[in-house]
Amino acid sequence: MTPDSPPSPEFSDELVALVALSLAAGIGPKLQSALLEQFGTACETLSQTKDVLLTVNGIGPKTATSIGNKDLLDEARLLLTECHALQVDVLDQKHRDYPQRLREICDSPTVLYRKGVLLPQDELAIGIVGSRRCTAYGRRQAERMAAALSRAGFTIVSGLARGIDAAAHRGALKSGGRTLAIMASGVKTIYPPEHKDLAEEISQQGALLSEMPLDQR
Repeated sequence: MTPDSPPSPEFSDELVALVALSLAAGIGPKLQSALLEQFGTACETLSQTKDVLLTVNGIGPKTATSIGNKDLLDEARLLLTECHALQVDVLDQKHRDYPQRLREICDSPTVLYRKGVLLPQDELAIGIVGSRRCTAYGRRQAERMAAALSRAGFTIVSGLARGIDAAAHRGALKSGGRTLAIMASGVKTIYPPEHKDLAEEISQQGALLSEMPLDQR
C-alpha cells in the first residue's frame, strides 16, 4: 500500500458472515432468521456441518451445501469492499440506522444496503405507489400529492419504478423534501435504466434502499 492510498476498510466478522449467509443460494430473510435463532450468530451458522444444518426446518441438502461453501466469506468481503468504495452502507439489524419499523416485521432483512442517509424524521413516512402505465393525469396527481405531503413534513417512499413511483419521487424532490426508494434490484443496478439520474437525486435528498446485493438485477 502506497502512502497516499486510502486505508483498507475493516468489517466485523459477524457482518461479513451475515452478508455471506445472505449470498447463499436458497436463503431468504425467513430462513436467515431461523438459522440465527437456532445458532445465535451468523459466524456460528457458517461453522455448522451439513448434517447439523439439515436439522433446521426449511433447510434442504442444496441449501445446506450452499451455506457450507467456504468461498461465500471471500465473496462477502469483496462485496463489502465494493460497497465501501461506492459509499454504500451495509446495515445489520443492530446498526443504529436500521429502520425500527423494519425490525418489527416477520421477515425483516438481516442486511440492508443504503446509498444516502436516513434521518429520524423519516419515521414520519408515507408510501405512494401505483401503475407503471399510468395516465398523464395520474402522473400529475401523484406528483402534486407527493409534493403537498412532503411540504407537510412527510418523507415520501416509493419504488423507483416507471409511472406513479417516479412521479411521487419527483414531487418530493421538487418540493425540497425527502424521499426514499425501496428497490427490488441492487442499489448499483438501477432499474429502469432511464431512472439513473433520478436515483442519484434521491440518494442526495434521501436514500436508495435494498435488501439485495449491489449487482442483483
